[in-house]
Amino acid sequence: MRLGRTTLFHFASHVVVSLAGFAATFAIARLGGADLLGLYAPAVAVAFWLNIPATAVGDSLTKRLSEGSDQREFLATGLVMLAGIAVVLGVAVFFGTPLVNWLVGAEVGGVVALLVVGNVAFIGIRAVLNGEKKVARAAGTKSLERIVRSALQIAAVAAGYGVTALVAGHAAALFVGTLAAVVFVDLSPGWPTRRAARSLFDFARYTWLSTLKTRAFSWMDTVVLAAFAVGSTLIGVYEVAWSLASVFALVAVSVKSTLFPEMSELGVDDEHDRIHHFLNEGLVFTGVFVIPGLFGAWALGERVLRIYRPEFTQGAPILVLLVFARMLAAYGEQFLNVVNAIDRPDVAFRVNLAFAGSNLLLNVALIYLYGWVGAAVATVLSAGVGLVYSYVALSRLVGRPDVPVLEIARQAAAALVMVAVVVPVRPAVPTGNYLTVGLVLAGAAVYTGVLLAVSGRIRSKVRGLAGV
Repeated sequence: MRLGRTTLFHFASHVVVSLAGFAATFAIARLGGADLLGLYAPAVAVAFWLNIPATAVGDSLTKRLSEGSDQREFLATGLVMLAGIAVVLGVAVFFGTPLVNWLVGAEVGGVVALLVVGNVAFIGIRAVLNGEKKVARAAGTKSLERIVRSALQIAAVAAGYGVTALVAGHAAALFVGTLAAVVFVDLSPGWPTRRAARSLFDFARYTWLSTLKTRAFSWMDTVVLAAFAVGSTLIGVYEVAWSLASVFALVAVSVKSTLFPEMSELGVDDEHDRIHHFLNEGLVFTGVFVIPGLFGAWALGERVLRIYRPEFTQGAPILVLLVFARMLAAYGEQFLNVVNAIDRPDVAFRVNLAFAGSNLLLNVALIYLYGWVGAAVATVLSAGVGLVYSYVALSRLVGRPDVPVLEIARQAAAALVMVAVVVPVRPAVPTGNYLTVGLVLAGAAVYTGVLLAVSGRIRSKVRGLAGV
């Protein structure tokens, strides 16, 4: 039950992050329009792409710290490596300001350099907390960072400032989150060593592609859309659809983050039976939000997007496709999480290479042919490639995973009942913002009630978490 409560707290933290992000996105969309979002998104995408090396080292640091040996040595070495990455990237972006400005379409090169450095610092400190198995606290610092970021950005857009202020607020929030996270770290660094650096590098040289995969999934379409000059308005609408789709994957992200250090420790002793058990539990809860999210996006997507501005309703079909992509990726990430946990980053590397390669090729080809709809379809197809390949790879390493098919079917059935209730009522409900939110909440209540009625496993978990 400890892991369940950790997952619940992690999820609650991500809900806070999402609510804060929704508030900021809503304010930017309402006050600045889709054009402002369409400038901000590429700026953030550039920073996140450049942080691939830092994230790879951070993942490696989490892995080595979670194994429980030579922690002070690994901590010192990892921090030195991250500091070097921050300096190199910050200087490179600063001197590459003209190129950044061209890609984004605004004069933001200098503040993007700050954003990159802030990202490295935040990535590093949260990696340490995750390695210490303080997953909930790492998530809490993420919540703090997002709240500060949203507050700064809402204040900036309300005051009439542009994209430069949005990026600067993002960077400032990262530094605040980093300082807050330091308080929760118990380990003190020892001395960096070549042996530790080699060990971190050996893991990171494979996991960088895992980071590339994550960045490709989140930002490849944005960058390619910007490169093809699709237009800042459509990019802004696309980013809102993506942010909404990402909300439905929150439970899956929390489950993955909570289980990784536990399975990593089990992997050292080759306890594959217990790893299979943890994976089965993770797969049960992966779909709890994302499956009804897919059905809900189809039933109410246009109404929800209208809350931002009428111009955003054109993104309704995109929203459905992106939620579906998020669902496929969520299951694939659970399989790949085990591959990394048992210290087989070489296998994960091949899976991620297949995903990243297909994602890039599909985005370029389909955006060229079909515009922003092609970007969403490319995301779906590449997520499917990642799911199939990660399942096959894991099956070869520890045996075929025990996929809880009946539980997933129960979740889908509950979502179908939700749609059967909501769709007939929808035409009678006016399109006001509050009424739309009420309709969403009513659908969620129907889904939750039906799921608890048909799934004894979910029901018992809820009772355990509630202490009943």
